[in-house]
Amino acid sequence: MAKAYQLTRDPVFYLMAVLFALFTTGLSAFLGQLRFMPISQTIALSLFMALALRRRDLRAALSVVALWLVTTMLVLIVLTLLAPTQVERAFADGFLHRAAFSEWYFTGSPLPASFTAAPFAKTLEIAGITVGSLLTGGVVGVWSLVRLANLTAFSAGHLLGVLESPLWIFVALPIWSLLQLVGATGLVALCAEPMLVDRFAFRQWLQRRRRELAIFGALYAIGLIAEAVLPAFWHFHGIFTMN
Repeated sequence: MAKAYQLTRDPVFYLMAVLFALFTTGLSAFLGQLRFMPISQTIALSLFMALALRRRDLRAALSVVALWLVTTMLVLIVLTLLAPTQVERAFADGFLHRAAFSEWYFTGSPLPASFTAAPFAKTLEIAGITVGSLLTGGVVGVWSLVRLANLTAFSAGHLLGVLESPLWIFVALPIWSLLQLVGATGLVALCAEPMLVDRFAFRQWLQRRRRELAIFGALYAIGLIAEAVLPAFWHFHGIFTMN
């Protein structure tokens, strides 16, 4: 007897996610679309995540979000290396952010977009990933997540261009950003479940997802703590150039 078809087990589902990620990110970034890029990313990724969650497949939801983020970040890093002035138009104050990111790395000024430099914006990001996801079935959380991933990739691509070697990728993509992205991915998918799956049965959802919420919440929190502590020491450009 043939097995019932499962959308989230079909490779085409993930292939389509990659194609949408390439289109909504690559074309928008290259054309410098400040508003269209995050809006189109949010709509498309929210739909893919919702399709997986509605089938009660959290693993598939996490997989498709992770695949999307990896694809978009790779695209943005490459485009930023090749055409930085065009890509910077896809970000609010993109030129100023690039300058501030270089200033942080080379002179030790506050890390852009962190709690130290932008406490209000960072607080909104945290609220969007958690409360926003709960109230909107993940849509607001996805908006916050894609903006975080976009800015992380844009910053990484810029720093790689300045340092002139892809071997600096471990510096350009700092550990605190990776921890926040992993933690936020899990939190957004998990917090979207009450509306999409559990019909607002929050108690049952908390009981069922207590362990996963603790894991991804801890990763996100560690990333925030690391962001507050490590940037002051994250300067390696002189280590390999010393005589």
